[in-house]
Amino acid sequence: MARNKKTRPGLLRRMASFGSGEHFFKNSGRKLCFLLGAMLFVWLAVSIRQDVRSDERFLLANWTLYPANLPAWVTPEIRAQIMDEFTLEQSRLSLFDPGVLSRMKEALERSHWIREVVDIGLVYPTPQRDGEIRTLMVLSTPVAMVRVGKDCFLSDSRGRRLGEPYRVETRSWFKVPLVEGAGTGIAVPRPGKHWRSSAVLDGISVAAELRKARIAELYPENPIDEIDVSNARGRLNRSASEVNLHCGRRILEWGRASTSGAHRVLPVERKIAHLHAVLTDSRYWRMDRITLYTPRIVGSVRGNSDEGNY
Repeated sequence: MARNKKTRPGLLRRMASFGSGEHFFKNSGRKLCFLLGAMLFVWLAVSIRQDVRSDERFLLANWTLYPANLPAWVTPEIRAQIMDEFTLEQSRLSLFDPGVLSRMKEALERSHWIREVVDIGLVYPTPQRDGEIRTLMVLSTPVAMVRVGKDCFLSDSRGRRLGEPYRVETRSWFKVPLVEGAGTGIAVPRPGKHWRSSAVLDGISVAAELRKARIAELYPENPIDEIDVSNARGRLNRSASEVNLHCGRRILEWGRASTSGAHRVLPVERKIAHLHAVLTDSRYWRMDRITLYTPRIVGSVRGNSDEGNY
């Protein structure tokens, strides 16, 4: 108890002296130094961040895009178009921007050539090389080439135009059929936009079924060269096949497309099965016109009354 009594006045004196001039200026000086130090630290951090962000090595416009495993049909022109579109999108992006990977994925998927970006990663720059953007993408695969007048346009299975106009000779490179007979006055959509012509959409839907069944891959020596849609929706003859496939000199009557909305005799699966038979069975090789959309395959030889039901 005596010890506590002795120390209590000392504590009171220290508390009283805390507000005295000497201690006041000493504490104020420490606070000022701390404040100046904090301000200096913040200024340096902001300055360094700005310097780093403005460093050209970290601007993604200077990085190289490496899309992995592009399909064999991708031409150098298509690859360059994908690169150019992405460069324009990423020109304002920096490595240090929030959510930069998500923003790059969105920028890539705005290209009408790209259906989905499955994976994306970064290889950081070094003093010896620029940064790299590595991606794994699913492209919008062309299933048909639509002829309008003298121009031809690639289209995917969803009915969207892909790329710039092509010459008809390039059809063999893409290994897709040519949709013919849609007319010369139809509106041609901009790249990435959908066709509005019902005849074109009918032809594309049939081409998509052929691609799904791998017809071009399985029968490279008997390709489906053209899909004739001049009678689509029965505009020329309601009793005739609306869509016809041209395989060399043979005409294969497909019937109605699934996009027409009208009654169809056979489901697509049965017509595809008939097509497999026609392309493999030698009994059909001498026939000029073959019907695929009836329960049994019907074939005929031009200039001959002989017909066969199989």
